[in-house]
Amino acid sequence: MHFHRLRLLKSVCICILSIVIINQICFLLWYLNDGSFWREKQIKEYFFTALNSEFEQISSKLEPFTIALPNFPDNEARDWFLNTTYYKRYSKQCPNDACQTNGFFYNDSKEHLNVHVALINNGVYFDDACGYNYNETALRRIFVSTNYVSVVYDQAIIYTVPDGWSFQHFLDGIGPKLCHSRIYLDKYPNAKVLILQGPRFDQSVKEIWALLGVNESNRIIHYHRSMKVGAHLLINPCRTPGIHPRLWQDARSMYWSLVDLSKSKSILSKPNLIYVQRTPANAKNRGRLILNEKLIIELLRIYASKHSLTYVQYDHSKHNDHIGKQVELFYNARIIFGVHGGALSNMNFAPSGTIIIELMPYRSDKSSLPIVCSTFDPHTFRPCSGYSYYMQSQLLNQSYWILPTVVDKNGNLNVNLTRLQRLFDSLV
Repeated sequence: MHFHRLRLLKSVCICILSIVIINQICFLLWYLNDGSFWREKQIKEYFFTALNSEFEQISSKLEPFTIALPNFPDNEARDWFLNTTYYKRYSKQCPNDACQTNGFFYNDSKEHLNVHVALINNGVYFDDACGYNYNETALRRIFVSTNYVSVVYDQAIIYTVPDGWSFQHFLDGIGPKLCHSRIYLDKYPNAKVLILQGPRFDQSVKEIWALLGVNESNRIIHYHRSMKVGAHLLINPCRTPGIHPRLWQDARSMYWSLVDLSKSKSILSKPNLIYVQRTPANAKNRGRLILNEKLIIELLRIYASKHSLTYVQYDHSKHNDHIGKQVELFYNARIIFGVHGGALSNMNFAPSGTIIIELMPYRSDKSSLPIVCSTFDPHTFRPCSGYSYYMQSQLLNQSYWILPTVVDKNGNLNVNLTRLQRLFDSLV
């Protein structure tokens, strides 16, 4: 009798547990069918199609390329560069392991060579990273109802690279994608242009867009990340590589054409030695100030006078002329000199063969800014954006010189005049 009671109790417990489980399953099914979670999931899935029959992609393939090592004024500079994690990382890309002879070799189809422009009917852009790794599914995303997008335009072109509202990142992010997709700006003169919303919109960037026929008032869309933007024709050049000599030099030619400059003017006739000055007033970030600047300026003036160059001291915060004057100034540069910083981006307006001299600030004791890819821990690879102007100058076929300079506790520099003079004496 006792045994039967235990069996009965066990059966009751199992029955109660089964009822609880079934109830929870029913609730979950109701939630998935009628709750907000499922409705949001449905909305997202409405964006997508596995194979969009209206999808078109215009593609081309560029040639592999090499990037030469910097020019060094002395063995100290050379040894410093060869011991950076930047070099240790990219030296794997040197043909025959001979970096100093052959340079770094770039031939990844997706990252470096394949140029794409996608044309999507009823396409949707929704906070996707605008780069060569642009998601294939996101690329084919469409809307089936205007209820599921924030806004719908007739045509829209995507240039939502990080910080593309700033002068520096317009040139290094948007420029290479823009130079080969500009034809769509002209073909669709009312197309909206999507750039990321930022804390400001640099005047120089506004002026470049205006020269391209894209005015902020009626064509620029400052995209924020919650927007789901639909377009009856969505033009997407995002999967264009960020680096390739052809793209960077075509972008430079585009800037020149906007201000009606000749591409054929001889480098020998360029009269300017431009010192790109960094001051407490014009720097967006603290540090990287030259503490012995007066002595540096005297050295630069003497060199310019001896070599029939016009010395120009360029402070971008005091340069209020139209972007056309800025392009013309750097188009006529023979030498551009300055400490690492955004204003060096003006090298994008300078011809092939222009000499770029960059003071590269670094801390000798630890891996932290202002150095990027330092020697402190050679086994830890860090992002190497600190070498962006080295890369840019090589893509632009310019002559790049690096002078690594240690900084003090405030991140500022006392430049070694002997080494700097040795560098200028090495120029031909």
